[in-house]
Amino acid sequence: MKKTILWLLAGGLLVQNAYAEDEVVTKISTGLFYASGQSQTFGSSDSTLYSVPFLVSWKYNRFRASLSTAYLNVDNRFPDLGTTVKANGMGDTTVSLGYDLTEAPWLTLKVKHKFATGNKDDGLSTGKDDTSVQLDYFAPVNTKTSAFATLGYKFVGKVDGYTMQDSAYGSVGVAYLFPTKTSVGISADYRQTTYTNLKDQTGGSLFVSQKVSKAWSVSGFGSYDNTETTSLGLTVTRKF
Repeated sequence: MKKTILWLLAGGLLVQNAYAEDEVVTKISTGLFYASGQSQTFGSSDSTLYSVPFLVSWKYNRFRASLSTAYLNVDNRFPDLGTTVKANGMGDTTVSLGYDLTEAPWLTLKVKHKFATGNKDDGLSTGKDDTSVQLDYFAPVNTKTSAFATLGYKFVGKVDGYTMQDSAYGSVGVAYLFPTKTSVGISADYRQTTYTNLKDQTGGSLFVSQKVSKAWSVSGFGSYDNTETTSLGLTVTRKF
């Protein structure tokens, strides 16, 4: 679920922030997140997660970078084993580096590495690093409507005792920017399971983002998929 947190944290501001900027732009985001259902992070088919994510991002011309982590409160239930694991604390840390291969439309190549900084013994991390290679696409259809897509592949750090595999993921969607500087978007999402005992996830996401001022933005989002996993969240972003 943690990857979902970070994807939605950035995705809610996609339309307002996609266009190239010449100066160095720094943004800090945080918020509240809730998810209930299957967890690809913790390998549980029945998990409840409350989280406070943190994301710092930088952009200069065609270069992009970000650093993200989250404070987690997790309740993982394993019906087959008859056990429940509850934990809270800081999760893993992800570093992302990107470069805009094209502009207008934008095609961005990203490499993301997840460092296993969360406590494995408490169930806050797999204890293994993961690396993802990802392409992001953003194209204005007209002055108000945009199309976007993501295609990625994750190389998973395998954990002893679990049957795990490298996995693909992707999404495609559209967004509309209202005169009030409110962005509304919808996407179809797919994620191949990293734990072979769990299901691949296919579903949809909806986000609403409001630019409050030149420096502040607020966004809300929700998603649901075929594994009956529900995710909801609210984020606040400060631009410097």
